[in-house]
Amino acid sequence: LCAPAAAQSPEKPVGVGLMMGVPFGAAAKYWLDGRNAVQAAFGVSEGNADYHVDALRHFDSVLPRGKEGGRIPLYAGLGVKGKSEKPTFVGLRFVGGVACFLQRHPVELFAEVAPVLRLAPNEGASFDGGVGARWYFGLP
Repeated sequence: LCAPAAAQSPEKPVGVGLMMGVPFGAAAKYWLDGRNAVQAAFGVSEGNADYHVDALRHFDSVLPRGKEGGRIPLYAGLGVKGKSEKPTFVGLRFVGGVACFLQRHPVELFAEVAPVLRLAPNEGASFDGGVGARWYFGLP
């Protein structure tokens, strides 16, 4: 069912899709190499614009291989988040998740959680999380 993430990312480095959770909206990922990527999402949460950008590192050998040699990589990273509440807040995201790359289609399914440290205008904490899918295609 799932294929190695490192094998797919250099061939089709850009993934675009949808995320359901916080935020509910568009999700994208750009692979820098076989282990490192940058992801972003823009959508809505509680009626406000909600967006984030994260730098990710993928760990392909943590979970056992599937019957057909596929892997399901775990990932972790650090990012920034903004939300257009009154007043707009900015924070740091500490994200962790799991991805599954379909073998016969250039599709990634993912689930992630991200505690958020609110930095401005007030200090505090919040929590992001969601599931989604991205379709991968190559650059021209």
